[in-house]
Amino acid sequence: MILKRLMSAIPLLLILSLFCFAIVRAIPGDPVDVLLGNSQKDIPAAQLASMRKEFGLDEPWPKQYLSWLGGFVGRGELGRSYRDGQPVMSVIAQRIVPTITLTGTALIFAFAGGIALGLLTSFLSTLKFQLPGQILSIAILIVYSTPSFYLALISLFVFTQWTHLAPVLAFSNPGVENTPVQFLNHVWLPASVLAARRGAKVALFIKTSIAEELSKQYVTYALSKGLSFREVIVKHVFKNSLMPVISLLGLSLPALLGGSVLVETIFAWPGLGRLVVEATFGRNYPILVALTVIYGCLVVLANLLADLIAEAIDPRLKANAELTGKGKSAYAKQT
Repeated sequence: MILKRLMSAIPLLLILSLFCFAIVRAIPGDPVDVLLGNSQKDIPAAQLASMRKEFGLDEPWPKQYLSWLGGFVGRGELGRSYRDGQPVMSVIAQRIVPTITLTGTALIFAFAGGIALGLLTSFLSTLKFQLPGQILSIAILIVYSTPSFYLALISLFVFTQWTHLAPVLAFSNPGVENTPVQFLNHVWLPASVLAARRGAKVALFIKTSIAEELSKQYVTYALSKGLSFREVIVKHVFKNSLMPVISLLGLSLPALLGGSVLVETIFAWPGLGRLVVEATFGRNYPILVALTVIYGCLVVLANLLADLIAEAIDPRLKANAELTGKGKSAYAKQT
């Protein structure tokens, strides 16, 4: 199953790279003009044409795409940056660790906080504390409805300028080796902002899922057999309500990566999201196409990982997959 999923992702990634290549080339502006700026008026036209030829910009974009694809498939190269001539993979390697750190921390914050808030909201709404549960639900909806960049700007003002609980410089102090405590002091605010809307969505999923589970017959049957409400919630309802959240896990990584573009820019976080913005304004085509392909690979792997986790938690999915595979095998033998 894993091999089939990975093989089916290859044509998807090829189509993705083709569309990205075409869309990037359709962006107004010439990379050479953007790179040189006002200084190009002092450069002879022949030298400008030579630069465009060196970048491969003198050829039609379908031929440029085939050349890029041949270099990627044949030599494992993604081209060179227009800005400094470095290999694209080297440029991305310099930025990938901050992005993994920020996105991974945000993913933990989102699911840990979202599950806790969802359970708390459900318990308050189920028990006699309905008013606090409603207030908490409204607060979660407000956070979920607020754009990430607005949350980032408010948090940047409140926690760096007003209360001074977080440093203005996001990732690290230049020339200083940070301790784990100092590093957490740098990462908690941008990670919390990035995780806020995703955590709110997880909380809403948990609340809705628990409400659906509580209305099912097995809960009434378990209570009638003498199990306490707490035992029913912990042993049965909570486990069954986690399944939609696990499916949400596969969609969380691309959502966080997409949200990290603005968050990294606002917090001056030197990751891939900020690199996307720099490459877009600089018309650095090789960087943009490479990042699109990498993001596509991460989405495919994240969805596959979510499916594997869901099968490990719910044996019914695994049994269904095995029965489906046996049925296909039997049909193939008959035909």
